[in-house]
Amino acid sequence: MGTVWIDSDMGFDDLAAVAMVVASGRAVAGLSLVAGNSPLPRVIANARAAAALFGWDFPLYGGACRPLIGPLITADYVLGDTGMPGGTALPDAPPGPDLPRMLPALIRFADNGGRDLLALGPLTNIAAFALARPDLARGMRLIWMGGAPGRGNHSAAAEFNAFVDPEAVQLVIDAGVTIRMVGLDPCRQVTVGLADAQALAARPGPHAPLLAGLLDGYCRIAADGQRPMALYDPVAAAALIAPDSVTFAPARLDCETTGRLTRGMTVIEWRAHKAAPNAQIATAADAPRIRALFMAGLAHAATGAAPAQKGPPA
Repeated sequence: MGTVWIDSDMGFDDLAAVAMVVASGRAVAGLSLVAGNSPLPRVIANARAAAALFGWDFPLYGGACRPLIGPLITADYVLGDTGMPGGTALPDAPPGPDLPRMLPALIRFADNGGRDLLALGPLTNIAAFALARPDLARGMRLIWMGGAPGRGNHSAAAEFNAFVDPEAVQLVIDAGVTIRMVGLDPCRQVTVGLADAQALAARPGPHAPLLAGLLDGYCRIAADGQRPMALYDPVAAAALIAPDSVTFAPARLDCETTGRLTRGMTVIEWRAHKAAPNAQIATAADAPRIRALFMAGLAHAATGAAPAQKGPPA
């Protein structure tokens, strides 16, 4: 398996998705950060804290603080000021210098043969890369947690990550990036609940109580834990580390950028005779397997790997 570049707006499910990749043994070249779930300073603080706590040894990079066009919309109405719902929070990371910028590092990654991208938030950083180096963008393989073949979540028509920066989504599509879209429909097939948080709390490891508290807060998004809570970013991570756990089908993908009621809607034409496919769209998820990968990733993080040794930038 080659190295992967991860792009994230670092909420709890992003943290879990990164933990799944780390636990799988897949090498991570870098983690770039983008405003989305929270403003960029909070996203960076969450990523610094997670890296210090769980011993992530890959470099972090600062990215876009706003979408390509218009103001930033965040998910603080669901996730709160920390991007981590519930009463548990990551401890503050030790102070450090400003993060290096994402774009030069991602260009180096691609120039050196890196091809795999896992994007867990708005696609603003990936769009910036495609604008800067369209020649490299055409060779990239992107798994993106975003979009919705059916109903949205931020609006009736749009999934949150697509809604935040639909211009970036369309730019990445038009750049010829090979896209595998993991949208809301397959993610809603994989759920967790308060019992999973309790099971995680009973696992060994110094960070199990903290991670269980974070998972408990995440589960309480759904009617204070009275309904199962869908997993999002971990399903995209599963598509990377266990490709046969998510089923894809070819389709034509576009993103609405101007509709008054449909801005951010991912428009999917399944009929190849109407439009040539330009993406693979996730249609189904192996829920038991992905839940097991999710819990294994958190259990691995709970053990408290050795403190991160910061290597040279990618």
